[in-house]
Amino acid sequence: MRIFKYIVAAFFVFNLPTFCLFAFGSTMGRVVSILTFILPILYAIFSKNLVILKFFLIVGLSYFLLSGFQFYSGDESNYWAWFIKYLLLVLFGAAIVSDISKKELLIMLIIAASSVVFNAVFFSDDYGRYSGFYLDPNAAGSVCMAGYALSFGFEKSRLKTIAQFLCTFAGLITFSRTFIVLWIIVNLISLKLNPKNIKVLALGVVVIAFTLSLASFLNFNPIRFSQLQSLVGDEEVSLEELNEGSRTATWAKFYPYISEKPVLGHGFGSFQGGNQISRIGPHNSFLLIWGEAGIMALLAFLGLHLYLLKKSLVIFYQKPHLFMMSISLILFLMTNHNYFTAYTIIFISMWIFIETHKIVKNEN
Repeated sequence: MRIFKYIVAAFFVFNLPTFCLFAFGSTMGRVVSILTFILPILYAIFSKNLVILKFFLIVGLSYFLLSGFQFYSGDESNYWAWFIKYLLLVLFGAAIVSDISKKELLIMLIIAASSVVFNAVFFSDDYGRYSGFYLDPNAAGSVCMAGYALSFGFEKSRLKTIAQFLCTFAGLITFSRTFIVLWIIVNLISLKLNPKNIKVLALGVVVIAFTLSLASFLNFNPIRFSQLQSLVGDEEVSLEELNEGSRTATWAKFYPYISEKPVLGHGFGSFQGGNQISRIGPHNSFLLIWGEAGIMALLAFLGLHLYLLKKSLVIFYQKPHLFMMSISLILFLMTNHNYFTAYTIIFISMWIFIETHKIVKNEN
């Protein structure tokens, strides 16, 4: 069962359904997608370990049922596919998540970060932002951040050092501004845990210098690379460049539409781009849920993540990585609106929830 567990977990952690669709075509992508959501059912049956995460069920049901009452736009088959896949992951995938240890998850996240480096070295492109298995640099940055935050759950060890170095380097070459902000926040939190963690910040400076030294070998995105250079004072970046593609400016476009229907929302598909409201999404999962499904769905989603934040803060000195992962998750969701199809993120958030709940329950 252990090998079976690793195989099934890999489908989610490494984003294999989407990656295989992109890399090997629609037939392979369809096969891998089916396996991704059939294998967890088999695992739950054979392991006899059905774990029901009621909070996640409430979030999914509130969003899909309330947004589905007034379908706005898009392919209806997408609605049912997303709904069913989310339910299968929450109902049966939790059995796998509950069996994944801290060390096992960290090793998988190290492999995930390695895919970003592999992408940069062997498959560089003119875009110059790399994403490995995740096809989206911001999503890849969030996974690297999860690995980096998780590393603080380990005592001084080779595995911890490898994770911190590799996840920092891989996160930097995604050139995700969210990753950089989260990396700084997590390191500041680590100083509260132990002032000696200032050494980790020093490691970060070394990694940034190492990244800058590779500019002549790897094809980096010029705008984002200049922003990274500005962190160490090598180059000045204008305010206009820093604000280019600003998330706050994107969010502001959706506030009037939310105020039109704050209680019931506009319906499924309304905030996902490509329609009369906007050609792009809001880059914020909280805004998307509010705009499509209304205030009740938003409160359920907020409740789940506030629970994670509050409970992980209570046990911060015992398990600091859980609080670091929780705050990183929440801030990432404020810059990404694909929560219900971001199965890697859902998998990681379920793991945080289960681990936090175990400790709180034992203490009580």
